[in-house]
Amino acid sequence: MAEPALRRTSIRRRLLLFLITSLLFMVAGAAVVTYIVAVHATNDAYDRSLLDPAEDIAANVRVDSSGTHVDLPQLALSALMFDQVDRIVFQVRSAGNEYVDGASELPPPSDVRPGQAVFFDSVYDGEPIRVAAVRTLDGTVVQVGETLNKRNKLMREILFAEVVPTLLVGAVAIALAWFGVKRGLLPLERVRSELMRRSPHDLRPLPETAAPMEIAPVADAFNRLLDRLREAHAMQQRFLANAAHQLRTPLAGLQMHGELLLRRPDLPADARAELERMHTATIRASRLANQLLALAKAESEPRQTPRLELIDLATVADAAARDWAPKALTHKIDLGFCLEPAMIVGDPVLLPELLNNLIDNALRYTPAPGAVTVNTGQQDDMAYLCVEDTGPGIPIEEKHKVVERFYRMPGRTGDGSGLGLAIVKEVVDRHAGVLEIRPRDDEAPFSVRVLFPRAQSVQSQNA
Repeated sequence: MAEPALRRTSIRRRLLLFLITSLLFMVAGAAVVTYIVAVHATNDAYDRSLLDPAEDIAANVRVDSSGTHVDLPQLALSALMFDQVDRIVFQVRSAGNEYVDGASELPPPSDVRPGQAVFFDSVYDGEPIRVAAVRTLDGTVVQVGETLNKRNKLMREILFAEVVPTLLVGAVAIALAWFGVKRGLLPLERVRSELMRRSPHDLRPLPETAAPMEIAPVADAFNRLLDRLREAHAMQQRFLANAAHQLRTPLAGLQMHGELLLRRPDLPADARAELERMHTATIRASRLANQLLALAKAESEPRQTPRLELIDLATVADAAARDWAPKALTHKIDLGFCLEPAMIVGDPVLLPELLNNLIDNALRYTPAPGAVTVNTGQQDDMAYLCVEDTGPGIPIEEKHKVVERFYRMPGRTGDGSGLGLAIVKEVVDRHAGVLEIRPRDDEAPFSVRVLFPRAQSVQSQNA
């Protein structure tokens, strides 16, 4: 049964989620507490002012033979009930809970003991009110109700004065948390950038100061792994280089003896045919050994390669012209050169190997009579080396595959080993260049173009 795929977790996301959620809960809790405090503070302040008219009316309630009545002039009652903001009403009920005076629509209060004052919320005329109720010693109940305009206004002011600074503090805290987490994770980002900039063959250990203390054990384990990989890679490269080097001498001898045998005039026809096939196979094996040796050099660690030098690509191409002109004539290929100065900082061993592989591929796959042209020059901040040919070229869907080792396109004839463009790609990567493979079309021939940083650009970056 397949194990379920594990989701990637982000330390940044987990930290920010925890911190921001905690801050939001704190802000929400502070807002709730502020609201509760505002309600209690507002009610305490206005309940005391609401109790005064209730006690004044209760002090002027008289019970006589005519019944219970309020012994206050209408003008005095109006003065007690006056308010510029809220609407105030009162009600008086006898000891038997019978309506005596005031607003009859007020509902009767809950149980109030004699000499006690209670406060509660109610509704009058469809509007919420706050009520203060007082029961005198003789059982008379006086209620005074007030709408909530002043209370709501004061509550909003308290909430605004308390919640807005809390929200601002929360927002600043979230911003600081975001910035702090980002700044705290910068060492991890530097380690990631350091690793992403490296080529697949750069197995140098991470600097001890690159990783923060919290992930130092991980960095140490990673460096130990890199050490083992570096040793295994070096062993593989030594084996490949030694094997290729040891094969070159016997293959060169075998090729020489084959050529000497082919020169004999008394050689039977069937033996000559077999010998020619053997000679061709020997040439292919010798070329393969040379390419394996070149690949081992291209894949070697930077510290194992010769010191980089200031090189003109035009000079490299001019030297290649003398080496490849005889073979081009043999294959009836017009080998041309259009060379302009193109100065780069590069490896004097690997760059000729790169160009030799490009010219060799072009000559092998260009049918006679054809043309191969080598161009060098400068474009913006880049120097370029380009090999064009009139051969079939490489389809656009295959251009990412042909740089793999030993890959040969289906149906393509030729005696290539599939290592030429792989070596080119390794050399290009070593020089921080760009490899462009442009398929053939009606307007332009097939071309392989390599762009290198110009010498002045490289020197200015290193300055």
